[in-house]
Amino acid sequence: MKIYKYIIWIAVICTSLFAACSDEERGPVVSDSTIPGNVSNVQVERLPGAIKLKYDLPNDQALAYVKAECVMNGIKREVKSSAYNNNLIIQGFPDTCSYQINLYSVNRSEVVNPSPVTLSAKPLNPPFQDVYKTLSLMKDFGGATVTFENPMEADLAITLMYIDSLGYWSSGETLYTKRLEGSVSIRNMDTIPTTFGVYIRDRWNNMTDTLVSELTPMYEHELDKTLFRQYNLPTDEPSAYGWTVPMLWDGSTADGSGFHTDGTTWPQWITIDLGAEKIKLSRFRYWQRQTWGYGFADRNVKKMEIWGSTAPNPDGSWDDSWVYLTTATSVKPSGLPLGELSSEDTQLLNDGEEFSFPLEVPAIRYLRLKVMETWSGARGSWYLMELSFWGAEEE
Repeated sequence: MKIYKYIIWIAVICTSLFAACSDEERGPVVSDSTIPGNVSNVQVERLPGAIKLKYDLPNDQALAYVKAECVMNGIKREVKSSAYNNNLIIQGFPDTCSYQINLYSVNRSEVVNPSPVTLSAKPLNPPFQDVYKTLSLMKDFGGATVTFENPMEADLAITLMYIDSLGYWSSGETLYTKRLEGSVSIRNMDTIPTTFGVYIRDRWNNMTDTLVSELTPMYEHELDKTLFRQYNLPTDEPSAYGWTVPMLWDGSTADGSGFHTDGTTWPQWITIDLGAEKIKLSRFRYWQRQTWGYGFADRNVKKMEIWGSTAPNPDGSWDDSWVYLTTATSVKPSGLPLGELSSEDTQLLNDGEEFSFPLEVPAIRYLRLKVMETWSGARGSWYLMELSFWGAEEE
């Protein structure tokens, strides 16, 4: 019993000591009041929206790191680089103005040299401003679309908005992206003149001006899927594993509720009757299979041609009864290797990939989906989970 009590007292004492130690204010492990020497021979390299500084380090054992300070938009930014590196990069500049930069040397006790090396430098034009110059805002079916080019693949937020019926700017749609090029659209709007605006923000909250234009959306509506029918022609690819063509418009993207083939010929195609005469298509969306990590991988469709007809040849041949409409090429926003997905990739898989038809496409009733390439490059089989089409019937 005495031994047991002795062990308990030791545990209590150790716990008390640990608690006391943890309550002490933590500071530098090393106590050193030596002021570290400054860097020298600073060289400036101008970068897009950034400045790279290269310098000679002092022969000073007290130096722990070099700290750069710079004020942008009234906010002080700090960048640190260890004593093992002879350079640092300051990012997030909003323009090409001249900025004062202070370079401080700091020791292991956080003692800062009070006399920094001071210089002025100008960054090159920041990427978000370059992307702004590529914006093209235009009317579209059911709303408006803005296209952009982002050659440096900068992390950006591109916001397309509009003035609502109360005269206020609506938040609209925002695309968070670093893809090379793309578009943002607002849909489901009335065909009345509307003021649209678009601006770009980068990850340092730098923002462009707003590009504003008054546009009148073109009429469209989502086609009624209850009218869709499989139009099976002799050369069409048969279904496999119980995944049939009508499952492409059953409203579900769940695994097993799509279309799947398992053949040997290539390319392969299927035919769909949209159920109404003379439909002028504006856009369509399709959903990939996502389970088992198949998004942007395996036999998901990467590239397919869309053809239209008002009266297909019943023998299934590719004759002049078919008119080429467009080619849809799936693009993975992140560009990551197969099997790796970013949040933007996953969001696109959930939303479905959207493709527009050229304005000059003729009105049709029958569609042919001709699959040219899958994400894995495999031939002989492919799958899709769901399809949606938009457009308008012509008189």
